Amino acid sequence: MTMMMDSAQTEPAMQTGVAQFAQPSNSYQIKRAGGRPLRFDGSELAMAMSYTPAIPYWYEINLYRTTQQGFVAAIRLFHQAEDQQDTVRAWEAATLDEAIEQLITYDAAQDVPLGVEFNLATAPASETGALALQLLAQISDVRQHYGSLIGEFLYDLENGQ
Repeated sequence: MTMMMDSAQTEPAMQTGVAQFAQPSNSYQIKRAGGRPLRFDGSELAMAMSYTPAIPYWYEINLYRTTQQGFVAAIRLFHQAEDQQDTVRAWEAATLDEAIEQLITYDAAQDVPLGVEFNLATAPASETGALALQLLAQISDVRQHYGSLIGEFLYDLENGQ
């Protein structure tokens, strides 16, 4: 798997649920697909991870406060299979509410790959329909998976856990 974030200092061990930190400022560089790395100094406010051994992928959500009093929200998608590329999406926000809104409105459906070679011009209608139903099921599963994680993240964030 490819590590998507390089931190100048060692990170605390990953934990299930939301972990809140009262750390001094660290330097972060978050690699983003198709864009420049996001570099900032700050501290991690909260983190949640959805790792389950039975599922071939998992999400990690991070929320940071920058030393300039801004915020960074990051969503990482990891895969158990070594031949699949892990991805990260990260956004800068002026307020905590804007950063949380980025996490809430993220649509995990964009993380579902087509996964098959498909020629629409020559495929029979039954095959096209079956593929569409399979994709709809995968989209529903990934949205539910991410939705559960963001719900847990927000609950823990509100309750100081």
